[in-house]
Amino acid sequence: MINIFKITTFIAFSVFIITSCAKNNNLEPYKSNKNSQSSVYSLIKSNSLDLAGESYVKLKDSEDSASIKSAASALAVAHIAKSEYILANFYIQEALAIDPSDSFLKYLLIKNQFLSANLHNRDQSYMQKALSALKSNQYLVDSSDSKILANTMLLRVKLDMAWSNKEVSNLYKRLNKPDASNLYTQKIESLGFKIEDIVKY
Repeated sequence: MINIFKITTFIAFSVFIITSCAKNNNLEPYKSNKNSQSSVYSLIKSNSLDLAGESYVKLKDSEDSASIKSAASALAVAHIAKSEYILANFYIQEALAIDPSDSFLKYLLIKNQFLSANLHNRDQSYMQKALSALKSNQYLVDSSDSKILANTMLLRVKLDMAWSNKEVSNLYKRLNKPDASNLYTQKIESLGFKIEDIVKY
């Protein structure tokens, strides 16, 4: 039987990567000596992300692409740490536009999609879109560790959706509406599971 929460422990160690990167002393890889870029990091450190975003816009007009990519990456990490996934996605896309081959950014994109889906796991429409995005992007990562994590995040989203469908199926069964109940059972099967295997403790 599949325990939805057990799978979370498999990816738990990856969470600290995101949150620790957002801490002040872990923004070092993105730093430069340029004043405008330093301003972005100073504002991130002081948790002034709106002002950091404004500083980033100015940075785009005056600095080289490497500096812009680094600032965008730092802003993405900072917004993920605050669960601001739409803004994080914007900065990830900005950085990827400069360097589409960056493995950290590609993993960050997938992690951001997963965390956003986890936040909206009761919204089936949102979850379906997140599932499609994760399926498309799981092949972006190159390293074996990142691939394992990406596949595990995809599985977790599928399990969340399956559990939600099971709850609805059981509700219709109690209401003596077998056709509706079977419809949600079929949705579970389309995700690759059997309804009796979906267990939540």
